[in-house]
Amino acid sequence: MVDGSNGQKEEKWIPAEKALADGLTLVDFSDEWTPYLFEEQRDQEGKLLPNRYRRVFIGLANDQLDSDGEPLDAGSKNYLELYGIFPSFSVLRERFLKDEAQSCIDPESAADLQAVKAVSFPSLAQQRRDAIRQPKIGKELEKARLASRVETLDELADKQPKLAPKIKEYQRWSSAGKAVAAAEKRLICEGFLTPPEQVPAKARNTKHQMGVQDPPFSNALRRFQQKHMIYEGHALRPKTLAALSRPTLDNDHEGLLRALRERVIAAADVLEDGSTDTKSGPPTYQNKAGERIPMRNLAEEYTNAAVVQLGFDKPEGALAFFKRHEAKAFKRFRAAVKFAPRPEYYSAHMELSIVVDRGDVYYDPWFDDKDHWKYPVRQRFPSLTLYADYQGQKLPLVRWRTTIGGWRAEQGSNGYEYYRYKGSDVGPRVLRKVSAGPVWIAPESTPIRGLVKNKKVNGRYQNVVNYDELGPGYLSAYGVVAGYFVIPGQGDAPDVDRGIRAHGSSDYLSMYSANGYSHGCHRLPNHLAIRLYDFILQHRNTIVHGDAPMDFARQFLLSDQVYEMRIPSRGFEFELDPPMSVNVLEGNIKGTLQKPVEGPVPKPGVRYPPSALPPEDEVDTISTATQRARAAADKGAP
Repeated sequence: MVDGSNGQKEEKWIPAEKALADGLTLVDFSDEWTPYLFEEQRDQEGKLLPNRYRRVFIGLANDQLDSDGEPLDAGSKNYLELYGIFPSFSVLRERFLKDEAQSCIDPESAADLQAVKAVSFPSLAQQRRDAIRQPKIGKELEKARLASRVETLDELADKQPKLAPKIKEYQRWSSAGKAVAAAEKRLICEGFLTPPEQVPAKARNTKHQMGVQDPPFSNALRRFQQKHMIYEGHALRPKTLAALSRPTLDNDHEGLLRALRERVIAAADVLEDGSTDTKSGPPTYQNKAGERIPMRNLAEEYTNAAVVQLGFDKPEGALAFFKRHEAKAFKRFRAAVKFAPRPEYYSAHMELSIVVDRGDVYYDPWFDDKDHWKYPVRQRFPSLTLYADYQGQKLPLVRWRTTIGGWRAEQGSNGYEYYRYKGSDVGPRVLRKVSAGPVWIAPESTPIRGLVKNKKVNGRYQNVVNYDELGPGYLSAYGVVAGYFVIPGQGDAPDVDRGIRAHGSSDYLSMYSANGYSHGCHRLPNHLAIRLYDFILQHRNTIVHGDAPMDFARQFLLSDQVYEMRIPSRGFEFELDPPMSVNVLEGNIKGTLQKPVEGPVPKPGVRYPPSALPPEDEVDTISTATQRARAAADKGAP
């Protein structure tokens, strides 16, 4: 983009070689763009190495394939930003052109949405009770207001303090109702929610009741949040309310900026995103001249530079761009952008290392002696930091929230489910192998119910093997990429793999909620995991092994139906040579137990037969709840 004679930016096409010679960076807008992890790789002899997940990744980004790699239903959309797969520029173009004619918002609805900070999600029974009780309260308060000769209910509360709690509760209910109505209107306009009168009679179970936060409303809200990359758990919370109150083009513009950011970070080969900043500002380092230099937020800096240079700083500029170019143009499309030089500590090979701080750690079971579930309160959460060694300094490039293990459900060999503490290893490790599009081989202890999903196949819903959980895929246990944390083998001995990974995950609440844990691995949102391993692989000596074939098959039984699981590959593998240093810190051990429990613990509220309880010698090390469960079984409990 260049400055035209009329003062407006104009497009100019130049050879890619000239752009590079002029110091510009080529940002790929093509529909077949993928992160480095899924780019076409070649072995040392130049032979192309096929990546099984590349085709699916591209199909998902272009709204062409579903999570199983099968054709997407006509008119269906994926909305996978929350899960690390951003829409292609063709998909974004379609949104802009469609939404030019519909804002899906009006001043009254926007005001109703902006009038609340959040809307609670009461049970359906509570909503029904409120729908009967609150209007009666409103009439009572209106009668009292007229009798008191005041203009508003707030004035009534000042004049009659005894009515203040009732007024506050009524106003909360009334404001929430208006916000829900405005949200319904928006969700219907965007096609996420079907008006009740348009639901076919045979689909009554999917019919939404206007004014009620029911499952159809929740599902529609979830899709809206997925489209706009909002981590708020299907509820009307601040970011969701803000997005619902913005015109569609403004939201489309935000989506474009998010997609552009990932492509800019990949093209510029940078990582720093300001996540290591503290209240006193960014960390600093000493440069070759002896000066203290603050670490830059390169992700933001370079994205902003691209936005300004390309004329994407306003929704109108982005819309004009998409109007100038047909969808087919994005089959092969690159934009040349000028970025400021990267910091001097950058090089082709960088001494990188990872430190995981486990934060506050509790080994005690998360339920009390009365079987009440109770999560421990943590002040410090787990974090993963990537460091770069530069002239004797350890520079933190990024620091992201992650997970550690905790108490998880596990199926015993006797068929009963228990809880077991699935901890995270502590101490020095190395990162040697990175797998793009990894698979998770479900152990025999995995609850069978999680290995099956219900899916529409040939026009009807049926139970099938849940490859979403197994992978490869954005919903899999390892997400779209996993790095293996192992104890390095000594001499000719192989590495010791205790099953701990730092991997992508679709379970964003396990990373961002106060009560989020893993099965022992260190999870990252898929898009951050992609950034991390893209950067590491391009700044370390790497051997590309390619597809790791395997012939895994397993049959299992659920509800008298036999399922067969087949996994042909472990993923597309890269090897770091030499491996990269990893250190997992112990963290702050809190609670009563100072060491993790080794054995299984009966699930709260479940009664087991005597033969299904843990061995006697484990009772004292587990909890009083176990002793109570054993006592109940001894009395003949079923």
